[in-house]
Amino acid sequence: MKITLKLFATLRDHMKNHHNGACEVALQETATVQDVLASFRIPEDIPKIILINGVQKTAVDLLHDGDTLSVFPPIAGG
Repeated sequence: MKITLKLFATLRDHMKNHHNGACEVALQETATVQDVLASFRIPEDIPKIILINGVQKTAVDLLHDGDTLSVFPPIAGG
């Protein structure tokens, strides 16, 4: 299956060959968000906002063909 991965802000550093922070990723049918994050060497201990098709999810959620996985680092504001 294939998904679109979008990394934002400082997480884009883990996607060095894609300047816009997005790429298509081929995965096994049973892949989870955690599998994708591990393949891009994104540390598990960094808090993240995880969206699948615009809906907030967790790292243990399964992905499906055609999904868009968006991952944001912690955001601070004032």
